[in-house]
Amino acid sequence: MPLNLPGTPFHKAMKARKRLSKILSKIIAQRRSSTVWKEGLLETLMSSEEESCGQPLTYDQIADNIIGVIFAAQDTTASVLTWILKYLRDHAELLEAVTAEQEAIHEAKGEGYLTWADTKKMPLTSRVIQETLRIATILSFTFREAVQDVEYKGYLIPKGWKVMPLFRNIHHSPDFYPDPQKFDPSRFEVPPKPNTFLPFGNGAHSCPGSELAKLEMLILIHHLTTKYRWDILGSENGIQYGPFPVPKQGLPVKVTRKNGGLVNVTKSTP
Repeated sequence: MPLNLPGTPFHKAMKARKRLSKILSKIIAQRRSSTVWKEGLLETLMSSEEESCGQPLTYDQIADNIIGVIFAAQDTTASVLTWILKYLRDHAELLEAVTAEQEAIHEAKGEGYLTWADTKKMPLTSRVIQETLRIATILSFTFREAVQDVEYKGYLIPKGWKVMPLFRNIHHSPDFYPDPQKFDPSRFEVPPKPNTFLPFGNGAHSCPGSELAKLEMLILIHHLTTKYRWDILGSENGIQYGPFPVPKQGLPVKVTRKNGGLVNVTKSTP
């Protein structure tokens, strides 16, 4: 278990969490005292009750849920997008095809905003996202608990035991994905077999933000490919798991506008 000692990353993380909790507590207090009721996640949590006792959620419980959403929505999506940048740059023909798909949508819309219907016209881009989710496997595993005795391949899993599905092993199994180390979005032209593609978990406790995450990625790829070019700088060797997989040295990129002009040189890391 990590020790909460001054100067350690864990200690810094706990201090940051306390600061976030204080900020959220102030926001919650302001919302509760306001005469104007807004529709949103915070208001939904404020009006929710604890199932075990029927009492409203406490400040700490609401803050815990909000922090969880912020963490889940930020680091995981950023990690996937980092790998998408790398894989598209590594596969020039694929990048050209994705760019053509996105430019067709852009030309049809002019300067108008993307709509939900537009995102359904991005089949190749969607497959690139799926293949990145498979090969990078941002969520490597999760924990579940057996709600009853289960026998699996001659082994008994007693009720109450913890079970840890290893998503990375599933996604990289040649039984489900031939040549699993190859980046090949075309494999998703046919839907994968049930329980073989689990980037957001599965079942009742799968990620509730999966569609939002995919939507964010589609929108970013649209703007990136239609308005910018990027080149990867430096070495890309090694993977760092902390807690989500990203290139070990980050992914420094040089971004330029298609109409000319350097945008920035940055390290693409969550």
